[in-house]
Amino acid sequence: MGIVELIFFPIMWVMQQILMLLHMVSGSFGLAIIGLSIVVRLLMTPISKIAAKAEEKDRVRQAAMAPALAEAKQTLSGRAHFEKVEKIYKEHSYHPIQSVTSMLPIALQIPFLLSALFLLVDLPEISGVGFLFLGDLGRPDGLISLGSFSINFLPILLTGIAVYESTIRKELTKEMRIRFLIVSGVIAILIYPLPAGVCLYWLTSNVWSLGATIRKNRLQSVGST
Repeated sequence: MGIVELIFFPIMWVMQQILMLLHMVSGSFGLAIIGLSIVVRLLMTPISKIAAKAEEKDRVRQAAMAPALAEAKQTLSGRAHFEKVEKIYKEHSYHPIQSVTSMLPIALQIPFLLSALFLLVDLPEISGVGFLFLGDLGRPDGLISLGSFSINFLPILLTGIAVYESTIRKELTKEMRIRFLIVSGVIAILIYPLPAGVCLYWLTSNVWSLGATIRKNRLQSVGST
């Protein structure tokens, strides 16, 4: 066991117990993986709400600074522009590093996603086990066949869902959305060769997040009418 796995071992152990309990109840490792992802999402709800409030606070602050920053960009250059921007930041008690709060929802998921990865990537119980259209949860899905060449569909699907969600999240600024897309792209590359079981877990998490965003948008639309 590597040092990273050792750090996340307590989370991995709890997740494995939940996974095996869900498998015992459902009789399906595919359903158990989906259930595990939902359970983790539910447990993270209080933390996610705190992160969302921090994200909203950053968005409001950037919106308040935007006119002054735009004016400074148009009328000043060089040292004068730099000093003006610093003054605007100081007036709003803001530092550019605070913009990373837009990545808090993703950052908070990382320990659980890594734990799920370490747990599922070599889990003997799911090796050779199929689920719905997935032939083997312990191997990359290879669902799209082009002759002798196969393409893993689940990583593409879950990345597409994440990208779509970023386009409908009304609270994201342009800069936040760009950062979100960059992170999603990096994640897509990293997870592409992983077993279908890992991608199924991540896909469920992304679908859950998308559903929550759609629900939030609908509630806001109803509230504004």
